[in-house]
Amino acid sequence: MPMDLDLAAALRSRRVLVASDAASEGGGVVGVIVFDLEGEAPALIDTVAVAPDRQGRGIGPRLIEAAETEIRAAGAGRVTLYTNVKMAANLALYPRLGYRETGRVTGDGFRRVNFEKTLAPRIALKAPVDGLYGRRRVHGHTIDPTYDRYALDLEAPAAPLVRHFEVPVGAVRLEVGFGGGEHLVHHARSAPDVGLIGVEPFESGMMRAVRDVAAEGLANVRLYLGDARRVLEWLPDGALDRVDILYPDPWHKKKHWKRRFVSVDGLDRLARVLAPGGVVRFASDIPSYVAWTRAHAAAHPAFAMGEDSATPWEGWPGTRYEAKAFREGRTPRYLTLVRA
Repeated sequence: MPMDLDLAAALRSRRVLVASDAASEGGGVVGVIVFDLEGEAPALIDTVAVAPDRQGRGIGPRLIEAAETEIRAAGAGRVTLYTNVKMAANLALYPRLGYRETGRVTGDGFRRVNFEKTLAPRIALKAPVDGLYGRRRVHGHTIDPTYDRYALDLEAPAAPLVRHFEVPVGAVRLEVGFGGGEHLVHHARSAPDVGLIGVEPFESGMMRAVRDVAAEGLANVRLYLGDARRVLEWLPDGALDRVDILYPDPWHKKKHWKRRFVSVDGLDRLARVLAPGGVVRFASDIPSYVAWTRAHAAAHPAFAMGEDSATPWEGWPGTRYEAKAFREGRTPRYLTLVRA
């Protein structure tokens, strides 16, 4: 809808936010957004219009952000919008703002592209929560002494990070909560020039991974048994080019969601240690956790959604958790968050 829309008519039945230029005579209107809001139902942003001579200055994204703030405060968890298929700028912009395409329809000579975004919860804890990344569980045994050979020493200076590996490596990556280590070992085997740090809070999984790493002589691996926060605090700024978070504990009960790895605090920590252009790869078969991750990524200024797919990444070996999901009829999602 153009800038000359009837604001009075819109105000009678819908929510309207206006951007004005305080420096111009009379504080002229330079942008407007119109949206519908009905309780917890998905909100619809029907119009985003910016004066032609003010386009490209971030007015549209700021209007959308302001509308999302009102929508979230009203209790709605999702917002939808659409654009014309010919509007290439919008097609590129909306995914960067956290919207994902949900379909295309044609009618009345107008080919519409629909988008949807899940908003971050109103209650998003900034402070870290003890036990956020799991607890060490001991089953009456001690850790394999071979672990000492591969253990990451957090008492030693972190930089330069590559010196912590037995072989020369280029990029360094982190896998948080690797379970039995299937993906970690496959990754180390297929990328011998990449340094891999694997963190796992459960002793049984660590022992399994230690045995497999030692059996294959994978010298590009370092392991840490414990809380991933300790490793994230130790790592230098911009030290990693990728972090894998594969089938993390979903903490199903809503009162426990504050313990999820993906959180405001968790993304803050990841943003610090990831180099610009680095990625977080997230996989889960729990729809509420997938939606939670989409929403937190969309709300975080350091990340943009790269991929959101039911198809795994190239070279993906699968994991036992994924196999269990398929057996029980759940379809995993594979998200790639890109560090801005």
